[in-house]
Amino acid sequence: MSSAIRVGILGASGYGAGELLRLFVQHRQVEVVWVTSTSIGEPIARLHPHLRGFYDLHVVAGPDMDQLLASEHAVIFSALPHGLSGAAIESVLREFADHPAASRLKILDFSGDFRLADETLHRQHYPESPPLPDCRRNFVYGLPELFADRVRTARFIANPGCLATAAILAAAPLITRAFTGTVAIDAKTGSSGSGRTLKETTHHPTRHADFRAYKPLAHQHEPEILQAWGDPHGNRIHLSFVAQSLPTARGIFVTAHATLPDESDTPTLRRVYESFYAGRPFVRVVDESPTLQDVVGSNFCDVAVTCRGRQVIAMAALDNLVKGMAGMAIQNMNLMCGLPETEGLWTPSFRPV
Repeated sequence: MSSAIRVGILGASGYGAGELLRLFVQHRQVEVVWVTSTSIGEPIARLHPHLRGFYDLHVVAGPDMDQLLASEHAVIFSALPHGLSGAAIESVLREFADHPAASRLKILDFSGDFRLADETLHRQHYPESPPLPDCRRNFVYGLPELFADRVRTARFIANPGCLATAAILAAAPLITRAFTGTVAIDAKTGSSGSGRTLKETTHHPTRHADFRAYKPLAHQHEPEILQAWGDPHGNRIHLSFVAQSLPTARGIFVTAHATLPDESDTPTLRRVYESFYAGRPFVRVVDESPTLQDVVGSNFCDVAVTCRGRQVIAMAALDNLVKGMAGMAIQNMNLMCGLPETEGLWTPSFRPV
């Protein structure tokens, strides 16, 4: 039996799969054995030309579980859209439930189909996605900075949303069990977060030199953020969230505004942040404002905090395709397979972008 981590990818054509494959080039333990898509027979380099010369893979119609499970660690990444991913995962689990090595299979889902533990919240925010309650109860929310112990023992991971990841990490050190009040999140994101399929709002002539907000107070990441902060229904934390479109391809910048119950100062809160994220290799607490150029292309999330009395501003910057998607998934996979979470990910940003 192979000791490598054998990987299969559902949904090979999107940015998520392309970023996974790019990052796996430098991962010493991973062997990608198949990728699926509707473009059956296409070489992966035709879907993702920047991978030319790195893979001999061709798209296949469906999973080859015998090939995948002929290894100690067998991992499926689903890079399919909301509404399709959960159903595809359930189909794989049902079809191969009797496979003698099925218990070795691990799955990481990029979509929102399993992020919300509460089925009612899921129906409200992902109406296009079936509830799949039997699958849902087995998925763990995969944010290692907050839930590493759960991730290590999980077989099924719901990868966090990119905007949610930045928002959660920006303010998590402030959110104690005693915290009550309003947290206002201003989240700016690059166009690749909307996926590879052309849309009017991500079309270059529309997005270039423009700026706009979307889904104010109605974004599907709101309950996900509250869930990670331990208050999924917003009983004590009142979340105000607005996403905004940056005229860039990659990157997320979040500003979180909160009011503390007691007065504090910047040095004190910086020490709180440094203590909270001690031992978390991919969160860097910085003195000044984070910048996109310092994180784009990497799995780092840079955070900063400043305080005046009870008023707090916390900031976070990350790459939506790496720390906000594929890099986070690999970080989760590393923990699930007993590897250092930095394996294959310890690389700086693209600066300058």
